[in-house]
Amino acid sequence: MRCNTQIYSVVNEQDYIERLKKENKLLQDKLDKINKGKQKKRKFRWWLLKKSSTPVFGARLKKSISTAINEYKEYKTVSVDSVSDVSSSVIWRITRVGLFAFLFAIIPSLVLIVQTKLLINQNKLITNQNSLVEADRRSSLVFVMSDVLGDLNEELKYKGSGGRNISKTLEARVISLCMAMKPYRYIDNDTGELIKDPISPERGQLLFSLLKSDLGPESSQDILNSADFKYTNLRKVNLGRGVNLKYARLDHSDLTNAQMPAANLERSDLRETKMSKINLSDANLKRARLNNTDLKHAELLSVDLTNANLFGADLTGADLSEAVLWGTKLENANLTDVILDNVIVDRKDWIDYVSDTLDLEGAGEIENKYRVKKQGKKQFVLVPKK
Repeated sequence: MRCNTQIYSVVNEQDYIERLKKENKLLQDKLDKINKGKQKKRKFRWWLLKKSSTPVFGARLKKSISTAINEYKEYKTVSVDSVSDVSSSVIWRITRVGLFAFLFAIIPSLVLIVQTKLLINQNKLITNQNSLVEADRRSSLVFVMSDVLGDLNEELKYKGSGGRNISKTLEARVISLCMAMKPYRYIDNDTGELIKDPISPERGQLLFSLLKSDLGPESSQDILNSADFKYTNLRKVNLGRGVNLKYARLDHSDLTNAQMPAANLERSDLRETKMSKINLSDANLKRARLNNTDLKHAELLSVDLTNANLFGADLTGADLSEAVLWGTKLENANLTDVILDNVIVDRKDWIDYVSDTLDLEGAGEIENKYRVKKQGKKQFVLVPKK
C-alpha cells in the first residue's frame, strides 16, 4: 500500500514537471514572438529614419554629417573642413526649407486674396444690379409726372398772368409725386460708372417744370412749403433770373454750375448741397441754411446773406463782391482765396473776428488784403488795402 502511494506520487510529480515544461515553452514562444515584433519595429523605424533623413536633412547635409562622424571614429577628432562642410550644409538646408515653407504659406494666402477680390467684385456687381433695378423702377415715375404736368398745363391754359394758381387737388398730386421720387444711384453717362451718392433726376425735372410754368405765388409757395426736394439733381441747369425758391428744402442736392441769378432762396434749406461754380449773383439768401455746403468758385456778387448759416461751408475762390454778410454765421468755413471787395459786415473788428476768434482757413489772406471801413451807423465795408 505504501509502495503504491510512492509510485503515484512519482507519477504526479513527473506530470507536473511535464506541464511546467510545456508552459515554459509556450511562454518562451510568446517571448520570442514579442522580441521578433520589437525587432521588426526597430528595423522599420530605422528604415523610415534612413529613408526620411534624405528629404528632411538633404543628401548634402546627410553626407557631410556621415563624413564627420566617420572621421571622429577613426581619428578621434574632426577637421575644420568637415565642420565647415556641415555648417554650410545646415545653412543651405535651413534656407531651402524656409523657402519651401514660405512658398507653401504664401500660395494659400494668394489664393485667399484672389478669392476675396472676386467676392468683392461680385458684391459690387450685385449692388450695381440692384441700383439699376431701383433706377428703372424710379424712372417709371416719369410717366406719372407727364400726366400730372399735362393736367397742370390744362389748368393753366386759360388763366391769365394775374391768376395762375392751381387747384388744391392738383397741388396735392404734385407734392405726392415729389415724395414718391426717391433718390437712387444710377450710371453716369459721362463716366460710365455708378454715381457715388444717391440723387433724384426726376425731382429736378419736376422742379424745373414747376418753375418754368410760372405758377401763381400762392400755389408755388404751397408746393415749396410742403414738397420735399432734397437730393434733387439740378446740375448745370439754367433756371433763369429771379426764380422763387423761398422755403425750399434742397438739402444734399446738386446745383453745380447752375444758373439762377437773383433767385429768392430766403429761409431755404441747402445743407451739404453741391453748389460749386453756381451763379447766384443778386440772390436773396437771408436766413438760408448752408451748413457744410460746397460753394467753391461760386458767383455770389451782391448776394444777401443776412443771418444766413454758413457753418462749415467751403467758399474757396468764391466771388462775394458787394455781398451782405450782416450777422452771417461763418464758423469752420473755408475762406481761402475768397473775393470780398466792398462786402458789408456788421462789426468793425470783423477781420480780427474771423482771423483770431474763429480762426478760419484763409482768414490770414483777408487780413493782408482788406481793411474795414465805416459806412453809416453800425455798418462797415471791406475795402482793399492800397
